[in-house]
Amino acid sequence: MGIMNNPLIKNWKITLVFVVLILAILAILFNGITLGIDFKGGTLYQIELQKDLSNEEIGRMANIIAQRIDPAGLKDASVYPVGTRFIVIQLAETDPVELEKIESRIRQQGKFESALNGETIFTGDEIRKVLRGDNSYGVMSLGKNYYEWSLPFILNEAATKRFSEKTFHQCSATGFNSKGVVTYDCEKTVFFLDKPEAIIVTTQDTMDYDETIFYSGNMLESIPAGTDVDELIEDSQLDVFIIEDSIDLDKARESFKKFKSAIVSNDVSEEVINDLNAIGFEVIKQGSREGVPWIWSAMNAKQIISLTEGITNEDVSDVSQAQLFSTLRISGSRENMQDALASLEELAILLESGSLPTPVKSISKETVSPSLGESFMSIVVWMGLAALIVVALIVIFRYKVLSLAFPIVISGIVEIIILLGFMAFFKVPLDLAAFAGIISSIGTGVDSEIVITDEIMGRSKQVRESLIKRAKTALFIITTSIFTMMGVMGPIVMFSRSMPGLEKLYGFALVAIVGGIIGMFITRPGFTKVIEIIARKREEKEE
Repeated sequence: MGIMNNPLIKNWKITLVFVVLILAILAILFNGITLGIDFKGGTLYQIELQKDLSNEEIGRMANIIAQRIDPAGLKDASVYPVGTRFIVIQLAETDPVELEKIESRIRQQGKFESALNGETIFTGDEIRKVLRGDNSYGVMSLGKNYYEWSLPFILNEAATKRFSEKTFHQCSATGFNSKGVVTYDCEKTVFFLDKPEAIIVTTQDTMDYDETIFYSGNMLESIPAGTDVDELIEDSQLDVFIIEDSIDLDKARESFKKFKSAIVSNDVSEEVINDLNAIGFEVIKQGSREGVPWIWSAMNAKQIISLTEGITNEDVSDVSQAQLFSTLRISGSRENMQDALASLEELAILLESGSLPTPVKSISKETVSPSLGESFMSIVVWMGLAALIVVALIVIFRYKVLSLAFPIVISGIVEIIILLGFMAFFKVPLDLAAFAGIISSIGTGVDSEIVITDEIMGRSKQVRESLIKRAKTALFIITTSIFTMMGVMGPIVMFSRSMPGLEKLYGFALVAIVGGIIGMFITRPGFTKVIEIIARKREEKEE
């Protein structure tokens, strides 16, 4: 009965504080605190795009990048646009090998194209689904140092229809085999990944060397023997200049209307490069790889696949009767199982995420190691404890009465726990900015509680009605202060994610505002009631 008659238990404002405190503790226990990269280690990327995008486009680009860097959703990645030209990534990953893979995925525009007879027959954005669960998906050993990877996928309805129309009757009968069955010579499709928007400039010597490799073929590059380089050039839909000593300047100027860059082989003369620069081209020199045609690498061609008479519907006379094939397959070869699996996974991720609306211009990276994060955490915890001790000493010195100092310190601790509970429930990461917001909330809270205490205890011989009036005055003062703080911090929360350089203030402003709201609606009213009770008892003793 004594406990139930306790005024602290009976008052609903104090009860509300206890209820919210318990909920906060449960949120922390079950959800845990999500630590930011400052404390647990990780990597922060800032990506600059080549041009400004609309809000819709940059939002889509952020989603694509998020899928690329964390396709399984296991890396605790946060990706968000800043303005219309920047994207920020916070990633709980510090392994250099993994970061190199991730950065490579970010840089790739991922523009996949399939071409036939100088026309694009479908793009990666028209691939509806990669069939990871299909029996043909995976890697198969076909001999020593030869592993073939296979990636089946499904086209959307429009691309399926277009593929059927473009490939219809693209085989020519060449004779009969030993069993009397008609044999065919079929056209070849070429797959490009991130085909450059540039003219291609090389010498006749390089092209002669390329032609010998195309004639022999390269299984590991998916180049079949007898490939016609002219067909590759036609399918690329790029302007290719094969020069002896000089370049046709009139044709180059005409090409400049479509392409602003020029990819040149290492044996192109400085005179030709100067001519290209004079026209306005951005000249990019590209080296060659042993056993790989230079023009193949320059065009980012990935595979050549021969059509079959079944795919081209040679058994029907009209395209309206053609069978539609929505499920197709891309394959490639590598010298070992690990490289084959890596190639398969990288392409699957690019096709699943789609192509970027614009290329990436630059990437800046900041990495915090886990050990450094742990040292940050220990330093910050000691700072927090020191702040609480200093606050307690100041309050005791100010009032010289433990019964008044104790509620202020306890109220500060309760606010911290409730604030951490909010962050745990909504998965707000605790980084240095958020911790600064917590420290700011502690300072604001102590300041408000001192105002409340001074107002209520200032004139101890006032009657009870005056005590209530003084409590309302104190609450009005701190409410005005909190609304002022929210007015200052609000624009930071709303606009920091869209203004480059200010995004790191987001956590500080958000936590400071939430701390102010918690104090205004939960802890301050409860604290005021506790001080009223202490003041009333002191007044009763003095009377």
